[in-house]
Amino acid sequence: MKRELRRWSIAFGAMLALGFVGARGLTPLVATVAAQMDIKQASGVPLPDGSLPAGTVSVRVVRESFANNLSGVDVVFTIDGTSKTVKTGDSGRAQIEGLKKGSRLRASAVVGTERLESQEITIGDSAVRFVLVASGAGSPATQSSTAAPVPPPAGPVAPGRVTIGPQSRIVVDYSDERLNVYYALQIVNASPSPVDIGGPLLISLPVEARGAGMMEASTPQAKVAGSRVTVLGPFAPGITSVNVAFELPYSGPTAHLRQRWPVEAAPFGIFALKTGELDLVSAQLSTKQSSVQQGQPLVMGLLPQLPEARLLDIDITGLPHHALWPRNVALGSAGVIAVMGLWAAFGPSSRRRRA
Repeated sequence: MKRELRRWSIAFGAMLALGFVGARGLTPLVATVAAQMDIKQASGVPLPDGSLPAGTVSVRVVRESFANNLSGVDVVFTIDGTSKTVKTGDSGRAQIEGLKKGSRLRASAVVGTERLESQEITIGDSAVRFVLVASGAGSPATQSSTAAPVPPPAGPVAPGRVTIGPQSRIVVDYSDERLNVYYALQIVNASPSPVDIGGPLLISLPVEARGAGMMEASTPQAKVAGSRVTVLGPFAPGITSVNVAFELPYSGPTAHLRQRWPVEAAPFGIFALKTGELDLVSAQLSTKQSSVQQGQPLVMGLLPQLPEARLLDIDITGLPHHALWPRNVALGSAGVIAVMGLWAAFGPSSRRRRA
């Protein structure tokens, strides 16, 4: 489990890193994806970290990018209503350890006149890390820089629509002989008021999906049962985060990721942690490139804008697999032996012997 969390941390960190670097000297794909991602989208969002002991929360405070760590900043950890303050070190990090499972925690810091605040989390079986991102010097104060899951909205609700936003992403990871797929979807209500779309938003995962579960930082409005994710309305203005993970079974060297979105989806990124010859193949990918982030090879692609119910069709190729012919030969041999045994027991020779 820790290994999987660490690989997911690398993948998620790599996705975010694309938004933290400038386009100078980068390829068109990275520049395109970077243009769609904003470091503020990562601010205050919890990320599991399998490299730290369970019950540990690490907070990194930066200004505008990961290149600008802020040391000497007071980070206030509020745990079940009790506050504890830890200063950031040279790396911009403040850390607290030994938290009990089930504790509620929120982290905050003040940089100049700007208040930065994380989402509230419940301590579970893994460590968690945050990044808090301050704006440039002289920027006006903001109440919070988080992209927190949206609670069910209060106030007048009108009929309306939602879309899947451009900050969404898909991560594919082969590990421990399993192909894991992570959806980090941002459901966008672009209107200034809460909307009712006429019922819940129903997201049908690929029919082969197995063991689906909601991840941290997902809205409490979202639940998963089998291969269906149900997101209850109404939807508040802005972003509702829906994060789900599942295993995609396959046989042979290729797996097929086929998905129909229930609403229109903007172009967004798909990332695969590269193992061996693993690759993403689809005529729908407008751009694709390989890269290395934190020592982990990645394949990155840009998914197209898709109307409601249009099929997304991606092949994940080069997967390690076991040859099927030994099993088929063994099954065939067993079948022949069984037929021969039946023939010997009930065939003409057996009947003559009984006569």
